[in-house]
Amino acid sequence: MGRTQHASLGNAAARGATLLGLSQAVKILTMLASTVVVVRLLTPTDYGVIAMVAPVASFILIFQSLGLGQAVVQRANLSQDQINAVFWFNVAASAAIAMFFVALGPLVAWFYDDVRPGYVIAASGLTVMATGVTLLQVALLNREMRFGALSIVDMVTALAGLIATIVFAVTTRSYWALMLGPFVGAIAGSVLAWRMAGWRPSLHIQWSSSRDLLRFGVDVTGFNLLNQLSRNLDNVLIAKMWGAMQLGLYDRSYRLMMFPLQTLNQPLSRVILPALSKVLGEPERYRRIFLTAVRSLVFVTVPGAIVAAACSQQIIGLLLGEQWLSAAPIFFWLALAASIQVVSNATGWLFISSGHTRAMRNWGVLGAIFTIGSVVAGLPWGATGVAAAYAASEWLRIPILYRWSTRGTSVRPVDLYAVLAPSLAAGGIAAGIIWITQDRADDLVVFAVGIVTAYGLSTAFHAFSEDGRAMLARFYRIGHDALDRYRPRPLIPAE
Repeated sequence: MGRTQHASLGNAAARGATLLGLSQAVKILTMLASTVVVVRLLTPTDYGVIAMVAPVASFILIFQSLGLGQAVVQRANLSQDQINAVFWFNVAASAAIAMFFVALGPLVAWFYDDVRPGYVIAASGLTVMATGVTLLQVALLNREMRFGALSIVDMVTALAGLIATIVFAVTTRSYWALMLGPFVGAIAGSVLAWRMAGWRPSLHIQWSSSRDLLRFGVDVTGFNLLNQLSRNLDNVLIAKMWGAMQLGLYDRSYRLMMFPLQTLNQPLSRVILPALSKVLGEPERYRRIFLTAVRSLVFVTVPGAIVAAACSQQIIGLLLGEQWLSAAPIFFWLALAASIQVVSNATGWLFISSGHTRAMRNWGVLGAIFTIGSVVAGLPWGATGVAAAYAASEWLRIPILYRWSTRGTSVRPVDLYAVLAPSLAAGGIAAGIIWITQDRADDLVVFAVGIVTAYGLSTAFHAFSEDGRAMLARFYRIGHDALDRYRPRPLIPAE
């Protein structure tokens, strides 16, 4: 690969990160708007009903894509027959899952002794079909690094879903708003993705052409199954043992803390996976691209997550209202888990881009043991106990995960510690200052001081390393270019 191609790939990745970052900012704002508005129209129990269904639905939905989307992005060469077969695999799987959800409704109602989650799981088949017919289109846009199109699809989906959710919340004042709103958003996003991608399926299907892609997808699906099982067992057990109220508190805390991290990780995955796949034969370049992305992600998220943990009582009261203050201890522990989870999630890029999906599946087995063990250990103490045990398990698994995920790549375990340590230390110092001053000043002042301290120290600590200085210079250039684009220009007088 020549220098011009290197520059082209780097520029595409940079543009993609900027565009997708904008779309994720819109998604975060819509999530916050939904949190502030919808949460005051509904009750913790309404959210608990949806959270009862989420573990079952997310586990089954893994079979909707069968890991074929990642295979489409990772493969260097694809034929039209392979692409067409992947589309029809996704459609067939989506139709089967939609019918299965309808049949599953009575069983879910019996398990929870509550008919409401049974109705919701049956109706969820509509959303399954709305998303299933567009999985390939999104994968093709990602493969071609058409990040502007992906950004528009994401923003339209988020905004349409938000508006619909608010309308249904005002008119129904029930949990149905939380199901129907995302359904409307999914329809809007699907229509737009079809228009953007331009590819159309053929009825001439050669199933055998996709065997190689399916082998890749099976290992990814195996990991996703284990990951979803372990990550959603907490919701099922809390609902079964403690009821919808406790689950509603836990679910809102989890989503409030994890949503910003997930919305940042998703666009970066779209940029980094195709970029890493293209430079797999260049070890040093592969390492540099990966660590640059992870360092930037850590710098943006980790200090804020630790400050959020230290100010959990104030954040819950401000965003969710007084009726949700019981969720503050849950939010505290989940925020501590989030402070390191951003790097743990990024290790998936190493597994997939390097083609080590079998190792990824095997790690899924060990990771599931950690997570399930923590849920069972914390369950006697309710949702707060589960959150605390989960945070502990996230910290304990770090040495194993870092070694496992970097094996066979040019990235080393020490590299992951090095990108995490500066922001982690800065956030810890800021948290100490918050706890010392929180009884002596206004809540908003304490939070503002914590944020400024955390990001100020993180900037200073990163500046001690060459890679850190390069990252800060990159952020400066992005900010400068963005401001320059919208700076007022002098008017040119007409001749």
